[in-house]
Amino acid sequence: MLFDLTGRKVLITGATSGIGRATAILMSEQGALCVINGRNEDRLSSTLAAMQGNGHIAIPKALTEDSIRELVTESVAKIGPLNGFVHCAGIEKTLPFRNTEIKDLRDIMAINLEAYWEITRQILKRHNHDAENTSIVAISSVAASGAAGKTAYSASKGALISLTKSLAAEYANKRIRFNCVCPAYVDTPMLANMRKLYRTEEDYIDSLVKKHPFGIGRPEDVAGAVAYLLSDASRWVTGTVMTVDGGYGVR
Repeated sequence: MLFDLTGRKVLITGATSGIGRATAILMSEQGALCVINGRNEDRLSSTLAAMQGNGHIAIPKALTEDSIRELVTESVAKIGPLNGFVHCAGIEKTLPFRNTEIKDLRDIMAINLEAYWEITRQILKRHNHDAENTSIVAISSVAASGAAGKTAYSASKGALISLTKSLAAEYANKRIRFNCVCPAYVDTPMLANMRKLYRTEEDYIDSLVKKHPFGIGRPEDVAGAVAYLLSDASRWVTGTVMTVDGGYGVR
């Protein structure tokens, strides 16, 4: 077993595909009891069927302010107070800044940042979490430091890191931990959008190979980092940004 998560009760958003799906499956393999969330009921059911163990719950909901309150309330009612939350839900629009409308920014912020904010706030309310034994992980991105054609996305992911660090400082005396995982390019449906930035498929592949000598990341690589941050192996780790980049940030 990679990291023993037996007894941990974890809410995972964005569990219909990519990093969220891989995280849900790995957490179940490590012994966690999970509530998984996503908008597509069929794909969420597929993730649930791939998970190990019994008692996991799938709650298909869009992440609006009202539905978030319902999501946390239902999660706690069905599996008890949470001691883990992983925000994998996220959207991206690859657009030049001049073509990015304020609505695009707001749409991206609503899922990437505001949903994390409100779910976390609801979890930290009385009786919704396991006091002094809670670990919260946000999936950010190396794009938080800036990426051409991803201004709104980069802004949302940078804000996610800042919020996580602030929460880590505020809740350290309560022994509640907050950390970020920042993947580079990972082989998910979202990666398909990157092809739009290249003239040919050959240019696209050549660019990725040069930037990633270890190869393109897999969702399971990111899920492994999440498992560590949820486990007791990282009980002194809070306010950190863990980069999973396969060479992208190496200079």
